[in-house]
Amino acid sequence: MMRVESPLVDTFAPLNMKRAVDILIASLLSLLLLLPALLVALAIRLDSHGPLLTRPHRVGRSGRMVKVWEFRTANADPDAMETVGGCHGEQVTRIGALLRKTGVAQWPMLWSVLKGDFAIVGPRAEMPRYVGVYPPDLRKVVLSVKPGLVDLSSCEIRAERALLAGLEGDALEEAYVEKVLPRRLELGKRYVEGRGFWMDLRILIGWLAGPLLR
Repeated sequence: MMRVESPLVDTFAPLNMKRAVDILIASLLSLLLLLPALLVALAIRLDSHGPLLTRPHRVGRSGRMVKVWEFRTANADPDAMETVGGCHGEQVTRIGALLRKTGVAQWPMLWSVLKGDFAIVGPRAEMPRYVGVYPPDLRKVVLSVKPGLVDLSSCEIRAERALLAGLEGDALEEAYVEKVLPRRLELGKRYVEGRGFWMDLRILIGWLAGPLLR
């Protein structure tokens, strides 16, 4: 059955409004965060040896592999396999633990928005190893649009943390794949089917209000 889209969705892509808003928001945030980011970079440099940034892989639109920028939060072999619990054998640095907990580690991902690989709002960009377990029908839907820095599941971060709290190794991966990932896929599908200006705005408001509720 052909899906009938609302007028808002119909006008979103032809006018390229979403891309224009993404560039505007990413540019403003990059300017606002420039000085704090420099201070974070200094803290990383003083805390441990190694590069300031890392470039992990994520799966983008249509299954294309993209590299994103993140602040380095651990010391690990560059070829180490990345999992939801971190790279195998990594040693999280003191400042890195704080950057992960606060989400500051992802600030450089704004460059991926400016580059065009990401949107500000969209389905969660997943690590390649977990995209392999997506059900085929959901994979096609969720990967039909650019991934986002913020998505519907960003507003449920407390519930996700509760599900994964205290788990490590295989138990952590099992809980992620069986409990967290299906919910993220469900929300990603919901976003794709109803995407538009007002949904993006609601997600951003919910994400900004998140710290007040945690």
